[in-house]
Amino acid sequence: MDQLFSIGEVARLLEIPTATLRFWEEEGLFSIHKDENHYRSYTGRDLVEIADVMFLRSLGIPVAKVNTMMSCSLENYSEQILSLQEQLARKVARYQKMQQHAQMQLDNLREAQRLKESGFSFEPVPFSCVEPFDYREKEKLMRYIENPSCYVRYCDTWNFRTETRGIIALSDDPARPMLWRKKSPAKFLTFLIREKVFEDYRSDVRDTLAQIQKKYRTGVLLSQYLLTAGEDGKRTDYLKGYVEIIG
Repeated sequence: MDQLFSIGEVARLLEIPTATLRFWEEEGLFSIHKDENHYRSYTGRDLVEIADVMFLRSLGIPVAKVNTMMSCSLENYSEQILSLQEQLARKVARYQKMQQHAQMQLDNLREAQRLKESGFSFEPVPFSCVEPFDYREKEKLMRYIENPSCYVRYCDTWNFRTETRGIIALSDDPARPMLWRKKSPAKFLTFLIREKVFEDYRSDVRDTLAQIQKKYRTGVLLSQYLLTAGEDGKRTDYLKGYVEIIG
């Protein structure tokens, strides 16, 4: 006589909740013998059938389609698996992009922490051009959604009324108007900028520039967005400032 298992034993062996076993049974994925007291008894064959269902579910096949997969022809099975592979490939690509975005945010976080700890340092600007950014420009808005740190504000450090929204240009196209183009030689001093979001974006940038201007003559300021987090319980935008040092 084949060995019999209780639902609790099956759940422990297959590491699956008893509620899931009951649900699958109700959905008709398998049929289990019940004695006169309505207790379920599982055979070794039942365990294998349940394991087959678990395998199909591990592929992402919905419960409603498991029976279809188990009863379709070889030709239809092939079509189902090929379609599933395409779906999985799209999911893998989406999750890879999500992972890249998460790494990008981690890099920005580390950069904000580094700037906070190190203060001022001379660094080259890592991008070549900044072009105007109007929120109504869908293509640029999509680029911002893909990578918010492509947002850069431009201004003359001696005239803050010149401050203009910008976005890192994909290429230095002479036909496109640019807010800023990299010129050589040029020196830039970097520092961390904090802006309080719910205080009309009150910023510490002017105070920081005042310190720098005690020692250096400054030109343009490029403020690259890093991330938004909290500081002293207040939502804060963190940006990396690149201030041009003249002479």
